[in-house]
Amino acid sequence: MKLSEDVKIPKVLKEIGVREEDLKALAQSAMADACTPGNPRDASVKDILGVYTKAFK
Repeated sequence: MKLSEDVKIPKVLKEIGVREEDLKALAQSAMADACTPGNPRDASVKDILGVYTKAFK
């Protein structure tokens, strides 16, 4: 959170207009991103949805 404050970016997704009902579609979209296979750790849609859910609140 301190980094967010220091660089003046929103702390949670809802501050930028993301709706909770959008999170599943965003997670599915992240899986389709060309960069996803290059991540150092494999993640499922469920894993990514969990990250987005935490970032939403």
